[in-house]
Amino acid sequence: MEHTELVKKEIESTIEDFYTNNQSKLKKICNKEMLKFGGLSQMDYDCFYSRAGYELSIARETYDPSKGKSFMDYAIGVIKFSVRKEMTYRNREKRQVVVKKEETDENGKTVKKKEYISNISIDTPIGDEDGLTIGDTLQSDFNIDDVIGEETNEYSDKIENFLQRLSNIQKNIVKHIMKGYSSKDIKKWLNLSDAQYRDAWNIICSYDNKRILFNEKYDSEEYEMNETVVTEDVSETYKNTSYSIESISKQLKKKRIRDDHILQRHSGQWKPFAKSELISDILRGKSLTQIIISEEIKNGLKMQWLIDGKQRCTTLDDYLNDGFAISKNVKNYNIKYQAPKIDENGYEVLNGDGFTDMEWKVFDIRSKKFSQLPEELQDIFKDRQIPVLYNMNCTKKDIADDIARFNRSRPMNKAQNGWLGLDEDFAELVEKIAKMQFFQPEYYGSSYTGNSNTSGALRRIIVESIMVSDFIDEYCDFEKMCEFLTEEASDSNFTEFYSLVERLTTVSNEDVAKLFNVKDSFLWFGLFSRFIKLNFDDHKFIDFMKEFNNALHSKEIDGESFDNILIKTKSTKDKSVVEKKINLLEKLMLEYLHITETNEVDIKIRSDKNINEVLFISENVGVDKDSAANNLDFYKESLEYLTENTIKIGSKLLDKENQLSLLALVAYSYNADIDLDEWLTEYAKNNNTYEVDQKTNYLYMKESLNQFHAAKNTVKKKSA
Repeated sequence: MEHTELVKKEIESTIEDFYTNNQSKLKKICNKEMLKFGGLSQMDYDCFYSRAGYELSIARETYDPSKGKSFMDYAIGVIKFSVRKEMTYRNREKRQVVVKKEETDENGKTVKKKEYISNISIDTPIGDEDGLTIGDTLQSDFNIDDVIGEETNEYSDKIENFLQRLSNIQKNIVKHIMKGYSSKDIKKWLNLSDAQYRDAWNIICSYDNKRILFNEKYDSEEYEMNETVVTEDVSETYKNTSYSIESISKQLKKKRIRDDHILQRHSGQWKPFAKSELISDILRGKSLTQIIISEEIKNGLKMQWLIDGKQRCTTLDDYLNDGFAISKNVKNYNIKYQAPKIDENGYEVLNGDGFTDMEWKVFDIRSKKFSQLPEELQDIFKDRQIPVLYNMNCTKKDIADDIARFNRSRPMNKAQNGWLGLDEDFAELVEKIAKMQFFQPEYYGSSYTGNSNTSGALRRIIVESIMVSDFIDEYCDFEKMCEFLTEEASDSNFTEFYSLVERLTTVSNEDVAKLFNVKDSFLWFGLFSRFIKLNFDDHKFIDFMKEFNNALHSKEIDGESFDNILIKTKSTKDKSVVEKKINLLEKLMLEYLHITETNEVDIKIRSDKNINEVLFISENVGVDKDSAANNLDFYKESLEYLTENTIKIGSKLLDKENQLSLLALVAYSYNADIDLDEWLTEYAKNNNTYEVDQKTNYLYMKESLNQFHAAKNTVKKKSA
């Protein structure tokens, strides 16, 4: 695209800004995106930087100023998306089902090939509410014995794919049912409560899982997109059309329309009542909003993605296949319809013109599946037209943008409404945390249910926990906390919490599982964030929780006990109540650990042995103890000067707990004859956190320092 001189100057100035200071701005944007994935080496980082630079160079030509966006904003979006594209490419085989195919080549030889097929995300459990009982769910036509039979040695491809989608607990449940065992026996053998068994069963029976077994065939053909060669005019961008419900169901089953785009949100947000209301609306002829299908053209072939309307389409398909019965609490349950008049002999009555004489009837749809509806209502349902907005000739970027645009919010309960104030990047980090093992219903060390995620409770817990851990003075209602984190938090607040949960996952057990619940989890996460600064073994925290559960909940400190606070206060989320609870918990914990000083600044970092500065420097920097001891005061003076001139007041890097790794880095810089000033200035700009393990933190900073100087030397050589 041709640009004016003014626009060209803006573009070149912006690109230069991205590449100054060793590409610091470009790398910062990339790093923020890459944090969402994790598990990357330095070589990986370099590849992502290279990919981002390549996309940025292309952005020069593709930028269109007439769309009202500055080149800076456009470029940032390009860089972010380049990271996602690279990660999508790298992880394709990991997240896809492998389908083996045999084809005949031009010489008549049989060639074996593999196709990689995107996994369909698992629906969240529907739970029990609105009058739809567990029995209603289990009475659906999803009968494992009928579908998969009594196969004990080798499973069909269909069953293998079904089992791949399940957790170990869920797989064990299915395999025991296949062998004819009752739910009572299974719960006993697997040590599952009724609630745990119900949650697991609801996931097994979820829409996306059921349809794998219901499909008539489950082979490579079933996964092929609607690969139609494009012959029409590609200048058209969209059209309005409609499909019948029966047609949508067939196209979903045959994968002509795909609802499992890699960027698409999971389904499972609708409850039985909402699903039943939709069916009632359909049968009563009420107007419906459009669903949106985007057509992607790849190598001249057409692929159709359902990018908005997944809840509606999957609900309609599920009901058409007897996946659920209508809720007993549906508002409009008496459906009026026309049916032929029948005489006493069972024949249709004809009017004077020879046409069938019709009469009005009313049918109560409550607790009815599709197959239990009168034939006339079944026909009405199957033939009902769903309005469709069909986007044509879309690129991958178009589809990604549309998915983001049409799925920005889900106005549901209070937690989900408040959630909308959180920065989108932070929201993705929260979603990643919510998928951790600790928050899964089957994990033995906590007491969350499958409904916790669907209702938005896990999001609220994570946000509250981060606030209590890092910003307790700003604790308030959920919506305002989301807005506060958007303005004041950094990625490190979320990644630190991720690490905190990982540590708890390895030590938590059944004795304390009930304390990690939807109501009080944030208090225990916040308390653990204080505990880890003491450098005790993590098992000690679980020991304290167990003792709290047994006796300490009623123990008084300064005339107040935790039980008394619960009795006196009605609100569990009021800031003053939260502060009172966690401060009391901390006092109980410190007393349990035999720590008398409650001033956090005065509590020394503990381990099995007191950390020795000289020993730490000697072991990690590689200098002898005498040299480290003789130069210790010099290192401390140098560090004081450095931090005063390079790190802003208030940065967490200045925490007392972080001084040991910084001191060792000063020793390393003198030993290796490397200047720290310039590097530390840049490092402090881009980092406001540190690893609690000071050895790990030292090694991380050392690697960053060496990379900084290596890049600087490379630039010098090129300029020479």
